[in-house]
Amino acid sequence: MNTKKRRLQRSSKSFRSPKLQGAGKTSYTASHIGYIVVHMMGSKPDMLLNDLDQMPYHYVITKAGKLLNLKPVSSKDGTIEIALAGGLDKEGNRVDCRTPRQNEALFNVLVLLSERYPMAKIVAADKLYVYSYSNPGFDLQRWIAGYEPEFLRAA
Repeated sequence: MNTKKRRLQRSSKSFRSPKLQGAGKTSYTASHIGYIVVHMMGSKPDMLLNDLDQMPYHYVITKAGKLLNLKPVSSKDGTIEIALAGGLDKEGNRVDCRTPRQNEALFNVLVLLSERYPMAKIVAADKLYVYSYSNPGFDLQRWIAGYEPEFLRAA
């Protein structure tokens, strides 16, 4: 066996994909995530979040700002789906009703995921999927560019 081949064998044996401890107890290995997609769930203020295990999202951010990990990110996934609870008023009209805690949790998870998947593009759901309304209900790119996290405001 030539020297170059031996070096490749040795380096591939010692290489281990870095792991990231995400929300909850799931750890992720490197994959080919192309997009990190932000949705608004379309739930009313008084609705309970039921049947979360049947939702298509990887993460849900509650009105209280709690990040729920619904399913692990797989190396086969092309997208990571994040949903914000809310999006409807009591009459069922679409509204931007994000709470400060949701904003903080969304910002933090986007930072975490963009560090883990640096090639992934952060997009609003209506930029990737067909919706008859604005989803997540606000200009995501403008919000990201102008958002000041809590720890900077406190400094």
